[in-house]
Amino acid sequence: MTNATASAVRLPPRTLLLTLLGVSTMTIMASATITPALPGMEHHFAATLNAALLVRLVLTLPGLAIMLAAPVLARLSGRAGRVRVLAAGLTLYVVGGGSGLVLDWLPGLLAGRAVLGVGIAAIMVTSTALLADHYPATDHGRVLGLQGAAMGFGGVVALLLGGVLADLSWRGPFAIYLLALPMLALVLRFVPEAPKAPASPDGPQGTTRLFGLYALMFLGVIVFYTVPTQAPFWLGEVTGAGPVVVGVLMAALNLVMTLVGLNFRRLRARWDFRVLAAAVFAAYAAGLVVLGLAGGIWMAALGMLITGLGIGLQNPVFNGWVVASVDPAARTRALGMLTSALFLGQFASPLIAQPVVAGVGLGTTFVLAGALGLVISVVLVFLRGRATADSPAA
Repeated sequence: MTNATASAVRLPPRTLLLTLLGVSTMTIMASATITPALPGMEHHFAATLNAALLVRLVLTLPGLAIMLAAPVLARLSGRAGRVRVLAAGLTLYVVGGGSGLVLDWLPGLLAGRAVLGVGIAAIMVTSTALLADHYPATDHGRVLGLQGAAMGFGGVVALLLGGVLADLSWRGPFAIYLLALPMLALVLRFVPEAPKAPASPDGPQGTTRLFGLYALMFLGVIVFYTVPTQAPFWLGEVTGAGPVVVGVLMAALNLVMTLVGLNFRRLRARWDFRVLAAAVFAAYAAGLVVLGLAGGIWMAALGMLITGLGIGLQNPVFNGWVVASVDPAARTRALGMLTSALFLGQFASPLIAQPVVAGVGLGTTFVLAGALGLVISVVLVFLRGRATADSPAA
């Protein structure tokens, strides 16, 4: 074998993979980190007009910024380079996230959270694209599964560490955002820009398929986001569980995500994306129905863990499906739209669920969300069977 051929098939160094996995944990840590600090923050800013509303916006505002910024940053990365946009995103992450350590003005804190959201958007649209750029298509199932596992593990760390630091001060969890500084140094040292691949006129495209994937991501987030937004209230109602128990269950859910991500390569080798997407919604259906019918802590915990199977599958499945559906040059643009769909779903989920909760109660709301997941799963299975039957081979 010639040196040129050996170089072509050699996998990237492990340091590149570990760096991009570490960067990916930053995205999920961003929202989970400050949740335990919200009560202390509300108390600190009690004299501020509309403090209760503004403090809750501290948690949700980054999602709105991500939704708006992701498509723009995806296009920018195609011109300026993905590594440059990733490095800029990590810088904004540190500045915007770390602002909570020093700012004592709630509107300024909200501005910092908007900056954080732009940074997260840059990280999300470039980190997945860089993984796909540097690894061959045959290895995408492995690296995207590892990315999902890293994100789940990052959520566990953020929930536990954020709670500990929040006990010291409401500002404490904001220090976690400074972890992006060593990540920035590692990116500049170990992550090169991948060579630009020419667009192939015969390569996989499918605009209709992409819009379908964006819709599936949106619906999936609407369904599963009933857990973080409504489950704490439901657990308190049916089990009397307090914040500590809720935090443990949410951490356990993230551990399930990690386990699913570690095994995603095997799942992807056995089933196609449509089957795995159907499994995502089937897990949501089963988990949310069990959670909605729960009469005690153990049944509720089981429902949350089953839901975690779907959450663990969702990101690697839809990220991988989008990556496989576009030319390499269009990856960040397509992933940017997928990211916007994800955060649009997060924004819309409580707006849709709250009237339902007011009308039929929390338990029935979970059951109805599960029923929606079941319908989507059945439709995906039906469409796969129809596509198979219409294929030339059939």
